[in-house]
Amino acid sequence: MEYDDPKRAAVLAAAVGVFGRYGFQKTSMEAVAKAAGISRPGLYLMFPNKEQLYRATMQGVMERAQAAMKARFADAALSFDERIVAGLDALMGPYIDTQVARDLNELLENSGPQLGSMFHDYQERARATLRAHIDDLAPPGLLDTELTANDVMDLLFSAALTWKSTSATRDEFRERIRRALRLIHRTAR
Repeated sequence: MEYDDPKRAAVLAAAVGVFGRYGFQKTSMEAVAKAAGISRPGLYLMFPNKEQLYRATMQGVMERAQAAMKARFADAALSFDERIVAGLDALMGPYIDTQVARDLNELLENSGPQLGSMFHDYQERARATLRAHIDDLAPPGLLDTELTANDVMDLLFSAALTWKSTSATRDEFRERIRRALRLIHRTAR
């Protein structure tokens, strides 16, 4: 993984901030090199062009979010609902609280030409992870032939995408997920 090399990790961490602040088009390799504290030729030795740097940067962002979500789902100390709230918060919550986070979110969502199917694939993996968690750990009586793990996942994931954009704070985002879960439990009775 690219974060095994400390120098490369520092460059990618700096690139997240620069791309998040200026967007893909306005970011220069010079700006990323300066933010990372390396020379521009040194940056070009690691990444031959801005597109490859951007792809590596965004892949790292998405992989860390996926790993954080999976870790929350695996936390046996949390209840089923708490795992879902924590998992969705780990996946989407970091894009709510600050302007840089919102800028990075907008950058991710509008990067089709640079990322190709990477962002779509990332969302599909997240949906599959959420579906599997719901299927494996749902409390008895929550799921049946009319309310499947896929139904619950689709509702929660779709709603969370909207709430990520419309919540003023992460606390509000998490509370909206909790309310949705309460409604799902009531529907299942």
